[in-house]
Amino acid sequence: MLYVLVALGGAGLALQMAWNARLRVATGSPVLTTLISVVVTLVSLSAVWATGTTTRGSLPGFGSVPIWAWFGGVLAGYYLVASLIAIPRLGTAAVFALVIAGQMLTALLLDATGGFGVTQVGLDLKRVLGAILLLAGAVLLQK
Repeated sequence: MLYVLVALGGAGLALQMAWNARLRVATGSPVLTTLISVVVTLVSLSAVWATGTTTRGSLPGFGSVPIWAWFGGVLAGYYLVASLIAIPRLGTAAVFALVIAGQMLTALLLDATGGFGVTQVGLDLKRVLGAILLLAGAVLLQK
């Protein structure tokens, strides 16, 4: 079931990019489009959080986590803007192939090193081959 939920999240990202790409045509700005998307995300997540259907958690003290842990949203904003700029030029499939390739290479590096506190997972031939095939797919999907 977890595999299905994660795959649906990936499908949602592809739909989000298509919807945001259309919104970008109307706004004329990838940054304004990203701001709208982030505000809608904030409102949606606030509504889910307010229902109590998930663990509510609590805000940690600023110094209780590493400073970098607070800035994941910066990377989300970068991803959205870069994708909105690239999709009209490269196409959705090529952009997502590159996104997935970038994610895979970074994930392999994080797994291999245990960077930023993730569980360390060894690098083996199958994992390297999988990343190479993803990169090859990204190249083949270019217009």
